[in-house]
Amino acid sequence: MTDLYEDLAPRRRTAVTFALLGCAFLGMLDGTVVGTALPRIVAQVGGTTSWYVWLITAYLLTSSVSVPIYGRFSDLYGRRRLLLSGLAIFLGGSLACGLAGSMEVLIVSRAVQGVGAGALLTLGMALIRDLHPPHRSEGLIRMQTLLAAMMIVGMVGGPLVGGLLADHAGWRWAFLVNLPAGALAAALIALLLPDRRPPRTSGRLDAAGIALLTAGLSLVLIGLSLKGNTGRGWSDPAVLGSLLGGVALLVALVPVERRADTPVLPPRLMRRRTYAALLAGGFFFQVAGLPAGVLLPLYLQHVRAYSATVSGLLLLPMLVGMIAGNRLTAVLVLRSGRTRPVLLTGAALVTAGTLAFAALGPGTSPYLVGVWLLLVGLGTGPAMGGLTIATQGSVPHADMGAATAGSALSKQLGGSFGLACAQSLIGAQVSAAAVGSTVAWTGGVAGLLAFAVLLLVRESGLPARQPAAVRT
Repeated sequence: MTDLYEDLAPRRRTAVTFALLGCAFLGMLDGTVVGTALPRIVAQVGGTTSWYVWLITAYLLTSSVSVPIYGRFSDLYGRRRLLLSGLAIFLGGSLACGLAGSMEVLIVSRAVQGVGAGALLTLGMALIRDLHPPHRSEGLIRMQTLLAAMMIVGMVGGPLVGGLLADHAGWRWAFLVNLPAGALAAALIALLLPDRRPPRTSGRLDAAGIALLTAGLSLVLIGLSLKGNTGRGWSDPAVLGSLLGGVALLVALVPVERRADTPVLPPRLMRRRTYAALLAGGFFFQVAGLPAGVLLPLYLQHVRAYSATVSGLLLLPMLVGMIAGNRLTAVLVLRSGRTRPVLLTGAALVTAGTLAFAALGPGTSPYLVGVWLLLVGLGTGPAMGGLTIATQGSVPHADMGAATAGSALSKQLGGSFGLACAQSLIGAQVSAAAVGSTVAWTGGVAGLLAFAVLLLVRESGLPARQPAAVRT
């Protein structure tokens, strides 16, 4: 693989990499920071319970739908300018959120913020891979570990940061705090990262494909959000209609993309067995692991009567497992050049860890629960960095942006689908049996499906490094 930034000085490479990690962190953090601040927002701005759902869904929707568009356009027109544009949109949306005087304006501003956020994680990860190609394995291992840690801090720390800011600084600072951090990242990228663009491509813009993809994904995500956040049934007209309409539009997208000169979703990628299997694996990994992290706090607080702080501490084994699993995955993949054994091991661990929750009871030892959570974390760790490395290595460099975006999108869809399924299984009950069986069923079935599809993966031929060449 060609090193596009071979001439970049080490210090500049490091500074730009941390700026890219900061972009990814902002995109992840803003997806979770609003939850705990919602009561204060509604009390001051006004609105009803229905607004809660749309304030969260607006960001999820636009950030997810824009991911494949950013990824494909970065392959065609370069990543640096697109990332800076996305960051500018994100910061503009953050400022508008912080200044919003009505719930309608706040929801629209969150949607704008999400349009920019779609670039942060996707293009940030693609540029990190450009800066640290496989022959620079030491740097790539460190970056995958830092990226995983930032993603975990964003997922877990978002609600805490939102609550603290809402209580002590005002809810508007949950959005305004993005401005100095984002401006610093933008300055570093603009000043230190050279503009590397691919050769000019011919062909018209795939406007029809973009329209069908945007509408189809939007309807699917709206259907899943309504199912997971409002408690409606799968047969509810709004849920079922949104899902069926979205699937129909995505099916109609296939022949459009086959005829397009420069398709937004290149069909040739999906014809690659390994790439398609990795996308499906990422989807099922998210379905398997996410309900455990969401439902266990309910069990610990409502069934065991632990405080929010203590329940957060009891989830640490899962977070430690995720960081350790991601780190070990990056090391083993880059040393051996083989991805399938590590990913299959991860799928087996997440299956075993989630199935163990079938034995969860009101008096189960917290230490035993910690062991189960550690297994789940170790199992989902490979899905954070290992799947991305494998996905990027399974396609030509000219398609790496689209491949990275596809991997990120499949995980987002898997998370939404997993939460919707978990909500259907647990219903209104918050008991040990309900939480345990829900985690076991969703995790066990999805873990087995992840294992099955990953058996189809062919090794991508990543260059193996000798153990002595990698410092762990």
